[in-house]
Amino acid sequence: MIYKKSILNYLNIVIPKIVSIRELLTYALLLGLSAYLFLLVFQPFGTYNFENAYKFSLLSGYGAILSIAYALISIVLRKKRGTVAIELFRIFLVFLLSSFLNFVYHGWFINQAPLQWNNLPYIGCYTLSLYSPIAAIYFLLRVDRRHSNHEKNNSSMESLSIKPAMILSQVNDCHLPLVDIPNGNQPLKLLPSDFIFAKSMDNYCMIYFRKDGMVKKQMVRITLSRLSELLNTMSIHRCHRSFLVNFEKILVKEGNAQGFLLRFADTEDCAVISRSAIESVRPYLSD
Repeated sequence: MIYKKSILNYLNIVIPKIVSIRELLTYALLLGLSAYLFLLVFQPFGTYNFENAYKFSLLSGYGAILSIAYALISIVLRKKRGTVAIELFRIFLVFLLSSFLNFVYHGWFINQAPLQWNNLPYIGCYTLSLYSPIAAIYFLLRVDRRHSNHEKNNSSMESLSIKPAMILSQVNDCHLPLVDIPNGNQPLKLLPSDFIFAKSMDNYCMIYFRKDGMVKKQMVRITLSRLSELLNTMSIHRCHRSFLVNFEKILVKEGNAQGFLLRFADTEDCAVISRSAIESVRPYLSD
C-alpha cells in the first residue's frame, strides 16, 4: 500500500503544461531530429546494408513521423492537466501512433509493396527500440522543468519581483509562530510557511497546507477575510474573492493579463488570480 500510494503521488505531480504552439512544435522538431540522427549515425535494424540512392532522405521519414505523431497527440491532450501521468500517457500514445505510421511508411514507401499486417508487431518492436531512449530523455527534461520551476518559485530573492521597500520589510515565515485557526473544538494549528492556499466556501474555507512532507486539506469554519488577517505575512495575499494564496508556494502560473491559474506542487487543485487583482499582486509573481 505504501508503494502504491508513493506511485500515485508521483504520477499526480504537477509539471508545466505545453500551452503554446511554438513550444509544441519545438518539442516535435527536436524529437524528430533526434530520431533521424540516431538512424543516420548508428543505422540499426539492417539499414546499414540498405542500398538506395535516396537512403538518407528515406530515413528522415521516420523522424518526420515521430514529429507528426507527437504534434497530433499533444493537440489531442492540450486540455489535460500537466501531470507526470499525462506525460507518460502522451509518450505511450505517441509510440502507438508512430508504430502504425512507421508500418505504413515502411510498407508503401520503403518496400513499395502491399501492407503485410503480420509485420506490424515487428515494426512496433523496432519503433520501441528506436524511440525508447529518445522518449526517456524527453521525459526527464519535462520533469526537470518541473523541478526548475519549483526551485525558482521557492527562492524569495531570485524569483519574485518584489520592490525594494517590500524586501526591506519582508519577514521569514519560518520564524513566525503557529497560527491558531479556530475550528470549533478542533482548532487548526498551522505555520504560515506551511500554508499553500485556501478556497472560500461561504462561511467555510478549504485550507491546503503541507504537513509531514505531504499536501493536506481541511475544511474550516472561518471566512476568507478572517483567515487572511490571521495569516498576515508578506507572501500570503488574497488574489480573488474566493482565494487566499501563499505566493512562495506557486509552482506554475498559466494565463495572461485576463487572469492567471495557479498550480502548486503535489496537488491537482488550483487557485485563481482575478483580473481585477492582477495589478495588486503583480510584484509577487515570477517574471
